[in-house]
Amino acid sequence: MQRTEGMDIQGIVDEFIFNEVMHKLMVTAMVNRFHCSPQKAIALVKNTPEILMDFPVLWEAGEILQAINVKVISGPFFPESFTLMQEHHLLITDSVHIAAMKKEKVTHIASNDNDFSRVPWVSVWKPQSDTR
Repeated sequence: MQRTEGMDIQGIVDEFIFNEVMHKLMVTAMVNRFHCSPQKAIALVKNTPEILMDFPVLWEAGEILQAINVKVISGPFFPESFTLMQEHHLLITDSVHIAAMKKEKVTHIASNDNDFSRVPWVSVWKPQSDTR
């Protein structure tokens, strides 16, 4: 992230990344406030969607994501992602990311997910852990 913020490299994400980040933030916020399981948190939002307005941290996170200096790749990624899923034995979510990379001719990914190493043209960069 520091290298993209410093403009050393161009950060690129697909729209699905923002979806995943916002979903996990929402579920985490709900679990923390209501001390419930993730499944119950999702059910709570489905049953009372207006409850999301009680979580300004979600809206702040969305604004921060929009302000990050990254290029956003838009779909569609199907049926390419389905083909890549079969070809490289990936989960569908991972294959969507690979399809987006292929579309933009991106060959490097920062991830702790070892499954991306099954794609021969992708170089996986593992984030360094903060040991402080």
